[in-house]
Amino acid sequence: MKKLFFVLLISAAVLSFNNCTTESTPVVTTDTTKKVVEPVNTFKFNGITTYDMKWDSLNMFGYYKKNEDITVIHAEGYTNSKFSRFILTIPGKAIGTFKHSVDSRVNIEVTTGQNVTEKEYAFSTQPGKDMTVTITKIDPVNGRIKGGFAGDLQAAGSLETATISSGSYEVVRLQDE
Repeated sequence: MKKLFFVLLISAAVLSFNNCTTESTPVVTTDTTKKVVEPVNTFKFNGITTYDMKWDSLNMFGYYKKNEDITVIHAEGYTNSKFSRFILTIPGKAIGTFKHSVDSRVNIEVTTGQNVTEKEYAFSTQPGKDMTVTITKIDPVNGRIKGGFAGDLQAAGSLETATISSGSYEVVRLQDE
């Protein structure tokens, strides 16, 4: 009887271990990190060439100049191997749309290329030409300034004109000067 009891006890132990597995339930993890979207500073040159400058917070900034009551936006960088830069100025430091024909402090300067291929463009003095700069967001210092721009420009020292369209920017706001 003791032998039978012992065999039944061993059998029960073996059967209970047969149902055990060493596999564990897989752990599902969800990536909760927020993707950082890098701003694109861009413009279309003469409706043909688009410059989408790779984000670089050191060369893409804006600031308010107190003594002149203007906001200056500066962005320069590369689209693949093509260099470009734009400098925008608008009166004050507020959200809005500003036109050169209304206030001559509104200005767009664009540079394309470098060294021998460099060309600088500024406001075209030809009749009916204008420049528009829009600010859609202006954060406190260390935040962002964001908006768009378009304009009719003229090459420095030349009668060659250029139309800048679909311009947009997002830059770091530096300390007021």
